[in-house]
Amino acid sequence: MGNITSQEMNMRNCLDLTEVGQQIYDLLNVPPKKGQAWKRRVVNVDVKPDHMYSPQKVAAVLSVSYDTATRIMGRMKRIANLAKPRAKKRLLRIKGSDLRAYIQDKLEA
Repeated sequence: MGNITSQEMNMRNCLDLTEVGQQIYDLLNVPPKKGQAWKRRVVNVDVKPDHMYSPQKVAAVLSVSYDTATRIMGRMKRIANLAKPRAKKRLLRIKGSDLRAYIQDKLEA
């Protein structure tokens, strides 16, 4: 076999930049998948009318994040803040019947 010069080794190790650029472009411009499952939190929760629900359960029922659930609960009319009067954090609870009424109002609107 013949001796391979350093210039020939460099040419073998060099990547074709147009091919690499095209691969990067293709990866960045992939069309989005239909119905991205990671965005939805599908959890079946039975809403009992006499049960008190925390923001975590409300988030599961409404398929939103915990922070969004606390903001929604803050705007609802009949919620209970079970925290002590001078506590920094709120301890929100909502009755199941009020949660059902909220969902019905949103479905009708």
